[in-house]
Parts: sequence; C-alpha cells; structure tokens
Amino acid sequence: MPYRRFVGPTSWRAYRPPATDVAIASCFAVVGQVVTWGQLDESAAFAGPRGTNAVLNLLLMGAIAWRRRSPLAALCWAVTVYYLPQAIVQHDVPLLAGFVPLIVLTASAGYSCPRRRALLAAAIALVGLVTVTLATPWLRSPDYFSYNVVFLLAPWLAARGLREREDRAAALGAALASERATKDAAIREVARAERVRIARELHDIVAHSVSVMVIQMGAARMRLPTGARGAEAPLLAAEDVGRHALDDLRRLLGVLRADEEVGNGSSGRSPQPPQPPQPGLYQLGALVTQTRAAGVLVEVEVEGDPVELPAGLDLTAYRIVQEALTNILKHSGAAHATVRLAYKPSSLLLDVVDDGPHTPANEGNGHGLVGINERVSLFGGTARTGRVPGGGWRVHAELPLPVPSRHDQRATVLPTS
Repeated sequence: MPYRRFVGPTSWRAYRPPATDVAIASCFAVVGQVVTWGQLDESAAFAGPRGTNAVLNLLLMGAIAWRRRSPLAALCWAVTVYYLPQAIVQHDVPLLAGFVPLIVLTASAGYSCPRRRALLAAAIALVGLVTVTLATPWLRSPDYFSYNVVFLLAPWLAARGLREREDRAAALGAALASERATKDAAIREVARAERVRIARELHDIVAHSVSVMVIQMGAARMRLPTGARGAEAPLLAAEDVGRHALDDLRRLLGVLRADEEVGNGSSGRSPQPPQPPQPGLYQLGALVTQTRAAGVLVEVEVEGDPVELPAGLDLTAYRIVQEALTNILKHSGAAHATVRLAYKPSSLLLDVVDDGPHTPANEGNGHGLVGINERVSLFGGTARTGRVPGGGWRVHAELPLPVPSRHDQRATVLPTS
C-alpha cells in the first residue's frame, strides 16, 4: 500500500495527459493513417513503405497527447521519430502525417514552456530540420529549406506571443489585486480610526447629557415635600445609576484614548489636555470664514425653518460640512463653493457643491468620504458624492430628524443650576 500511494501520484497521475489532448491526438492519428494508407499527400512519392510510415505516424501522434503535460519531452520525442529515419536512411514520412504534428508540438512548447525552455524547444526543432536538410540531397534547396523554416517557426512565434501577452495580463491583474487589497486595508484602518474619533466625540456629548440628568434628578429630589419618602427612593436610585453610568463612560473614554495612543505609536501615559466643547451648526459661520480666508468664496443657503438638533446629530452635520470644505481646499482647486442646509419635516439635507475641475485627485484616497459615511450611517442617513454636470464636485448627505417625543410637549424642565 505505501508503494502504490507513492507510485500512483508521482509517476502516472503526474504525467497522465488530459482527456482533451488524448482526443486531439487520436484525431490526428486517424487523419495520419488515412493519409499514409491512401497516399493522399504529394510527398508520398518520397516516402518509405506505408507500413513503416503508419507505425512512425502513431508514434508521432502519441506525442501530441503529452503536448501540455510534458511539452519539451514530447517535442524531443517527435523530432527523434520524424528526423532520425530521414537522417540515417533518408526515410521520409508524408507531410500531413509527420511534419504537421511536429509543427503542432513546436508551437505547443512555445506556449506552454517558460521563455528559456520555449527558446530551447524552437532550437531543437530547428537543429533537427537543419540536420535532415544537410543529410538529404533533395532537401538542400534554399527555397525548400526556407519554406520549412517558416512553416515550423511561424506558429511557434504566434504561440509564444500569445503566452507573453497572457503573462503580462496576469501580472497586471495580480498587481491591481494587490493594490486594491492595500487600498482596502488602508480604508478599513481609516474607518476604524474614524469610529474611535466619533466615539470619543459622542462620549463627551452623552456624558454631558447624563450629568444634566443626574443634576435634574437631584434638584427634583431636593424639592420634594418632607413627607414624600415614597418618591425620594426612586430618585436616589436613579441618581446612583446616573453616577455609575458616568463612571462607565469615563472608563470607556480611557479605553478609547489608550486605543488611539496605540494607533499613534505613543508609549507614555501623559495627561490629555482639556478638550474644547464639541462644535455644531451654530459654529458654521466661523468655519465658512476660515475657508474664505483660505481663498475659496463660500456661500451659505438655508431652506426651511431651522430646528434645534440633538447634540450628536448637530455635531455630525457640522463635521460633514467641515470635511467637505476641507476636501475642497486640499483637492479641488475650486474658487467658489455653496453650502446648502434644507430643514425638512423628517430630515436635514446637506449639500456642499464646488466649481473645481474634476480630476482623480478630487477623490483622494477616499479617507474623507469614509469619515462622512461613518458619521451618516451612525444616524441611519445616506451620503452620496460625485461630479456635477458642467463641472464641479458635490457632497450630499441626508440625516433623519428624531420624532418629537411627548416630553417636548411638557412645560419646562428643572433648572440645572
């Protein structure tokens, strides 16, 4: 059993010809036998006995079955079978039964072998032809020799050219796939870093909201009548839950900062500087002023009645406009840009359009768009970017507005101070 497992894959299976090549070789053998026995070839006048030619034809056609599995060995076998009888006893096999299979095997070696082995195959076929030409007096005509050389090497050149073209296409495809994989990995890394940044910003907003809730509950508890002990206990419990939530948020911020330090290669634990308040659309004027100072004329258009946005949604809208204007300064080369804010009953529409020329650099590496998509998807919105008819670039985002709750219908909330 061990011997059979060793011999099977390495001896027979490794060199077993494909069924397609066996079928082709069989068809060639049938044609060769018909040509040999029927003397359908004009060169049959120079050929030897038909029985000998029939055997030589079968040996030649058998090599075609291995034209892809062992192309160089099959060619060497065919050269030996076809040229050796001619060189020794001037026994010629008819053209269709002998020289045509040799042409097929030479071309197959040119296609299937690496470049050096393909050149070696052409040299072997050519050396065999030269040897027979020198040994056979009636083959020494320059015209006849040139005719044979052209018919032998022209298919080889065509097959080799096809192989070189396919190799170049495969190499280009592999390079493009590698470049695409590298770009995808870079985009995933940018998306991860952007999620960490978004989480840190939302942490500040959520922490502030929870702090306000705890203060409001404490103020409500202080205003309870002296005898209202039944209502004081739930408020105390809610305050404790709020304080625990604040502690968890601080731990979460520590994790996010540690992850950011690892991503930036920081090894120290230096204290973080105080973070400024998170911006919103109320600071859009300052952002536009900065962009104008950089040389881009920016106009702001507002449609509908502005509404007060939740802090996280307000921050997201601001960051989208900020990222779009930053891309204009970095990549667009535009002289004019328009920022449109449309307040709809159920959504906020953001459009940033510039008049810069559209070039591949406008899109950059997609890092800015990754941040926009991450922020928009966080709130269940959509974002689109693309060229504007007539020239320019557009960033469009739609952010759903929250449905007003019954709490908005109430009188007032307790003061925070």
